Amino acid sequence: MNNYDNFKAIDFVNHQAFRAWVFNKELDANDDLLLWLSNSPSNRHELEKARMYLLNIHNMQPEISEEYVEDRIQDFWKKAEEKNLNIEDVVPAKKFSVLDWFVAAASVCLIVGLMWFLLPKREQSVNSLLSELFINDQSSDQIEKVNKGTESMYVLLPDGSKVTLEPNSSVSYPEKFGKELREVNLVGEAFFDVVRNPDHPFIVHFNELVVKVLGTSFTISAPKGDNKMQVLVKTGKVSVFENNEWQKLKDNTNPAVRGVIITANQKVEYLKETAKFEKKLVDSPAIINPVLSENDFTFDETPLMDVFEKLEKAYGIKIVVDENQVANCTLTASLSDEPLIEKLNLISKIIHGNYEMIDGQIVMNVKSCKK
Repeated sequence: MNNYDNFKAIDFVNHQAFRAWVFNKELDANDDLLLWLSNSPSNRHELEKARMYLLNIHNMQPEISEEYVEDRIQDFWKKAEEKNLNIEDVVPAKKFSVLDWFVAAASVCLIVGLMWFLLPKREQSVNSLLSELFINDQSSDQIEKVNKGTESMYVLLPDGSKVTLEPNSSVSYPEKFGKELREVNLVGEAFFDVVRNPDHPFIVHFNELVVKVLGTSFTISAPKGDNKMQVLVKTGKVSVFENNEWQKLKDNTNPAVRGVIITANQKVEYLKETAKFEKKLVDSPAIINPVLSENDFTFDETPLMDVFEKLEKAYGIKIVVDENQVANCTLTASLSDEPLIEKLNLISKIIHGNYEMIDGQIVMNVKSCKK
């Protein structure tokens, strides 16, 4: 009997009986898997992760031939050997031999997606190789995913990047990305979690704007017919361009074009009627530094500049302050359970000051402060 209690998500995906169970195929009543499932499995989290992944890529239904899949698999192993990647612990050798019924529908997505979705971040080198394999020859065939439902829809792109597509939204992309750019088109609203690949920037076209990233997570809100469009960054950094400016950069007619750059906890709004960008902070900035937690915001006679530096590090937001104004200022307070805006309000009250949010930054004004 298999020891399913020790299975990880990738083990379940690689298990023929599990895949049959996910897709509602009949199993023998005495099958080990069914007996184990009936006993309330202890690693339900890994099982659910594998089940949702299989359902997700099954719904994508990519139209690819078995011969193409086999060629790409062989390319993967060949390039892996050339790069001396230790991948035996990443992809079990037996994996490809048990995909006979599944290969024509989802093997390409499985190879790329499993690496990114199911495995730890330490396999970045393998992810880069897989991304390289699937970018080499772009297909002109476009795939379009439309969310006509009332809940979020999850889409896996050819390079392993993930899209959370909101209702009444659609995303289109090539079956295989091109040699230089990974380009997609969006109508509506979606959250993107992009696989990092500096050699192949990720581009999103929506309405009159273009977003360029290397690898990050962000939200685009551009409802059809709406006057206002927004880009909100969760992690990393993105550049936002108007279409004509992006074309100049792409054609190398104006290489100095940089677009509007926004980073974590920042957003940019664009109004069609004014054709102007406005950079702001997101409504509820979140801690982006995993080393810090809310418990790190208890201060006892702490120099105010140290307080601001800790807030900057935690939220990734620049805090502008005149060091001379706060040279003799200290703070004694517990701000552990407060969101960033409340933290700033409390600090301002204690130091008899105020703050402004300008161009995605926080500008502090200190009126008086006694040591």
